[in-house]
Amino acid sequence: MMNRRRFCQSLGAFSVLPLLPAFGMPARWSLPAEESKHAATWMSWPTALSIYEDRAYMESVQEQLAQFAAAIAQYEPVFMAAPLKEFAQVSELCGPDVQLVDIPSNDMWMRDTGPVFVTGRGGVLAAVNLNFNGWGDKQQPRAADEQMAARVAEHLGVDQITTQLVGEGGGMECDGDGTLILTESCWLNDNRNAGVSKSDMTAELKRVFGVEKVIWVPGVRGQDITDGHIDGSIRFVRPGLIMTGGYPDDDSDWGLALMEAREILSRETDARGRHFETVDIPSATNPANDSEYLFTSYANFYVANGAVFTPVFGDKRADTVALERLGALFPKRDVVPLSVDLIYENGGGIHCVTQQQPAV
Repeated sequence: MMNRRRFCQSLGAFSVLPLLPAFGMPARWSLPAEESKHAATWMSWPTALSIYEDRAYMESVQEQLAQFAAAIAQYEPVFMAAPLKEFAQVSELCGPDVQLVDIPSNDMWMRDTGPVFVTGRGGVLAAVNLNFNGWGDKQQPRAADEQMAARVAEHLGVDQITTQLVGEGGGMECDGDGTLILTESCWLNDNRNAGVSKSDMTAELKRVFGVEKVIWVPGVRGQDITDGHIDGSIRFVRPGLIMTGGYPDDDSDWGLALMEAREILSRETDARGRHFETVDIPSATNPANDSEYLFTSYANFYVANGAVFTPVFGDKRADTVALERLGALFPKRDVVPLSVDLIYENGGGIHCVTQQQPAV
């Protein structure tokens, strides 16, 4: 079985239904920025041994995920989706501050499997279901994760906004003020949205999320399981201010794609006509964990109420720079460093395992 860490480029069969005939319709909803106030953070518990292959290793990953959940719970409520039969173990590892919800799960990537929450007038919350398909049919098992967004919406008793688009929350960045940034490699990809044009997809994204401007950057397809999610390299700090993260002097496909993305953003303006200011935080190059699969981007931070959570990798120089720059970017929040290398070794990070529920 392939997980994010052991991704290979073989693709299975997939099918995509035609888009709903909703292009051009006025949006009822808006997509809040991650930095806006949260009602809670949602996470999911990894249970599929076939994904991790070794039980002891999976339990080590679970321990780090639990430590992270407990850390967030010091700032805001945390809901952990897990099968009821796992509750005793999850509760023991997470502690009393993390609230368990009986929703089956396969893996821990709630950013991608769970709903993207939007808000409407009068304090209404709704959940967008992006039809998770295993990042283009690259991972099994996923039957429970395919139902995660719908089950979270059902648990909360909120409307579920349907679309025929296939995508993931980690594949999009929004400033909360009408601007959305996405990678073409992830969304305009036949393994998710076969036959859908960029113009049609842009219209549907505007309808579903209530954004006014969609900015496309190239990304990289076929080299990781996500086909180049945006949240590993480009993040909104607040409207008009973007943080980027990549390896210094990187001439790989990833480095070239990030360079092109920076050039595009330097020419673009947001939905309100603001030019973007960009701050770079270089990825760690000398981490303590020498796994070839380790993902060492500081761009994959998570903003919670009163705090910003960031990984540290044991690269003293890079960690120090990241903590200083994130402190300057988020001066009114605690910067909380986390050593969660086993999560990052599996191809994602702390942003990938969280999904914020906006306060309404």
